[in-house]
Amino acid sequence: MVLDPVNHMERFGAMVLLLSLAASSSSVSGAETDDFIEVKNPKAIGVDRLAAERIPIGIKDDYKPCVARLPDGELLLIGFNAPQGKPLDAEYSFLYRSRDGGRTWSKRQDLDFIGREPYFSVTPSGVVFVTTHVLPAARGSTESYCYCQLYRSDDGAKTWTETKIPFDDAMRAARRDGKRPETANTGTARNVLELDDGTFIFGVGSGHGAALIWQSSDEGRSWDKTLAGQYSSPDIGKYPGSIHNEAFMFLASNGDVLSIKRVIPEYFPVIPGSKDTPHGHNDQFHRLVVYRSSDRGASWSFEEFDSWYGEMYPSVLRLQDGRLLFTYTQRTSVPPNTPPLGLRAAIGEQTPDGFRFDFKHDRIMLDTKTPANLTSGGSFGPTVQNDDGTLVSSYSYRKADNSLHCEVVRWKLPSRSKRK
Repeated sequence: MVLDPVNHMERFGAMVLLLSLAASSSSVSGAETDDFIEVKNPKAIGVDRLAAERIPIGIKDDYKPCVARLPDGELLLIGFNAPQGKPLDAEYSFLYRSRDGGRTWSKRQDLDFIGREPYFSVTPSGVVFVTTHVLPAARGSTESYCYCQLYRSDDGAKTWTETKIPFDDAMRAARRDGKRPETANTGTARNVLELDDGTFIFGVGSGHGAALIWQSSDEGRSWDKTLAGQYSSPDIGKYPGSIHNEAFMFLASNGDVLSIKRVIPEYFPVIPGSKDTPHGHNDQFHRLVVYRSSDRGASWSFEEFDSWYGEMYPSVLRLQDGRLLFTYTQRTSVPPNTPPLGLRAAIGEQTPDGFRFDFKHDRIMLDTKTPANLTSGGSFGPTVQNDDGTLVSSYSYRKADNSLHCEVVRWKLPSRSKRK
């Protein structure tokens, strides 16, 4: 099925936040402005504030924006509008474009996608994918359970094809608990990953060990859906959800695939240094783990990630200077983390077999706008980098009246030579 964008509303024009220069009592990288990003416990960065330019985008009740960069430098921003107090079938996805590195944005474009939390991935060749999940009461849902959608574009996000990802016979067969229910929720990775030989892989699954790695040799036009991944301890056959749900896949220098996964903590070991796993809480207490595959997704081994409870929505960006940037969301406060909630980033290094991040130092507080007495406004990320080195991160937050709003923040890191 081919979908054309629907551009039937011109609700909101481009908005630009003009920032005045002001003196600061703390050291600031770049131009000093009346807005900044705090850096907690600085070490590698060398400063405790970074200059920031924040650009509001969208309309009230826009939620969880995701930014991406095309090979020609154009930025895309996708998200969904979730009107508070209205049923799920009122939700819809939207798209903005920027040709100037995120300073100004195009007219709003409504998309005929179904599902919520649309998330971009762009391959080096420029193929654009968007993942969503479709709740039973959502507009356009055809099932009584939560299933997923994968959208694909090879013309710069102008037209799209879609692939529905229901609970099917392959997922029934892959379950480790011996049960073969008629229906079950499905969950996919956030991104499609391109391997060194041009193969695309994508994580798809359901609960109790139904974990498949889709493979494509034609840039995602068609998929081989037969590879069932084998997982080492802990036993995912006991895990009630899809182990691929919301995972971010990363290709290491040695060819290993690392999958950073959001998981329910009570099914996994206690984080080293923690006295206990938070029990009986909502899903904002989830945490991140890593699984590694050295055989293109056929088998996976468990590793700790060293982040903390309540941190999720991971993404990894290779910076122009060789460092890595990990963007994520703090959705709740489990000590030692404290309010405010919002979008965060950490600096890391690429290693021969993966990555290494320091979560104890240089916590980059990209978004702290949600008041401390309110729940997380969504945040999401990720971050992209323009040719001039400027970083652009996207997030949503709540105002004091509990309304949802979206922004992007433009910022820069000090160069390696300027670190103190």
